[in-house]
Amino acid sequence: MLEKKTDGRPVWLGSLTFDRGVGFSRDTGQIMHHIAPYIDAERDLLMRDLREAGMVQNVFQISARGRRCSAEMARAIPTTQIDVATLVHDGARQEAQPVTLPPPPLIALKDQIWHGVSKALGP
Repeated sequence: MLEKKTDGRPVWLGSLTFDRGVGFSRDTGQIMHHIAPYIDAERDLLMRDLREAGMVQNVFQISARGRRCSAEMARAIPTTQIDVATLVHDGARQEAQPVTLPPPPLIALKDQIWHGVSKALGP
């Protein structure tokens, strides 16, 4: 987790996985944790919990696909999106549903390019 101040508000960046167990790496023999392959489920759970708690002011999504950097991660089902949420000020619960925003213009352009390249390359 990384925290940085911008415009007087903290910005938190993070990632979620569900550790389903520990074992030995086939490549190195080192002890390592094993993550559940459906990493989108953890993101969805966190976002649902934040919304139900009234902590999300607004949200937008970024398409995300990428290569995994290890044998364990290669077995993970690739994530399909990244959720970017603006949380409420000072933890003050919001009764209204969060506003879903369109992605910023550069993100939308990146998504269009990526979807075009991805479609051209096939599955």
